[in-house]
Amino acid sequence: MLDERRPPAMNDPHPSPTPRRLFTAIFPDAAACAAIDAERQRWDGLPRRLRPAPDRMHLTLQFFNRVDASAQRSWSQALTALGFEPFRIVLDRAELWRTGSGTIAVLRPAPNPALQDLHRATDALAAQAGLQPESRAFKPHLTTLRHAERVTLAPLAAPIAWTVRQVDLIWSDLAAQPPRYVSLGTFGRAGL
Repeated sequence: MLDERRPPAMNDPHPSPTPRRLFTAIFPDAAACAAIDAERQRWDGLPRRLRPAPDRMHLTLQFFNRVDASAQRSWSQALTALGFEPFRIVLDRAELWRTGSGTIAVLRPAPNPALQDLHRATDALAAQAGLQPESRAFKPHLTTLRHAERVTLAPLAAPIAWTVRQVDLIWSDLAAQPPRYVSLGTFGRAGL
């Protein structure tokens, strides 16, 4: 059964001639998402507006800022070959990261060979589609809060876990009002 909080699927037979911001992601299930939101509500110094919204929280595998229509089709086609066994992911710690656009709060997963294998596999499929994967090391995380400059983190009340069964290819449509995520496909739907 699909999680109703996932970005809306879009049949995209005619990708935009304008390059798109695309990424592959793992979305937590509804129970994990609620637990993540509850954890961030416990922190001191929260900004007035909590972003990202719970339904947009995800763990990114790959991100490409400008993907043209041809590369999008190639990447989507390559991802159809993705297969993996379902695995549990466990978020076990919170961290604050300084970025070029401010401070963010993230949740980090416990070391997980299956997650690393999935990242390597999706990197290889992106490269097969002609997209250049990032050269920096994969540092898996789920962004729980932007504008976290005044936030004081608390240890997690309990680890947050869910079973990963699929990877989503997402278009980050910043031109929409409000900006939105659009699912361009779901891949590797293991064990459904």
